[in-house]
Amino acid sequence: MTIHRYHAALVVLHWLLGFMILLGLIMGTFSLERLPNSQPEKLDSLRGHMINGLAIGVLMIVRLIVRSLTHQPAPPSTGFSWTKRVGRRVHLTLYVLVFLMVGSGLALALEAHLPSILFSQSAQPLPGSFDGFWARTAHAILAKLLMASILVHVVAALWHHYILRDGLLKRMGFGSRE
Repeated sequence: MTIHRYHAALVVLHWLLGFMILLGLIMGTFSLERLPNSQPEKLDSLRGHMINGLAIGVLMIVRLIVRSLTHQPAPPSTGFSWTKRVGRRVHLTLYVLVFLMVGSGLALALEAHLPSILFSQSAQPLPGSFDGFWARTAHAILAKLLMASILVHVVAALWHHYILRDGLLKRMGFGSRE
């Protein structure tokens, strides 16, 4: 039996995680980074960002488990031997960067005592700035690397779809797997 599509659970997780990761990057870049810590709205934005990040971490673990338990389609054949290596490395890079983003976000939350500030009834203020925390610097650098990797991933998918016309995107869609 030849498998042509990924398992439906992996398809759902791929697109759901893609949306959640983009949401987290947009929230962090365009909302949290620009909103001063003295603004009351920052608390709700941080709370939502942290919940989204934790959910991404959990869903990534679920994705790895489902991936290890299901059969995957064979790597696409493009006629260029280097594309399989690059494809594997880009996907591995995406996985690693997402886990590092979750880890650096957790480190920043712990370093800045955010769980007790955001999820307790106490009225503790946020630190004046997160810029002095090492995890904040790591989180920001990782975010930019993740954005660049996502861009490479999307460009490669579009290259397969519009230039090679090899049906690669169908593998991450619903339908018969055989």
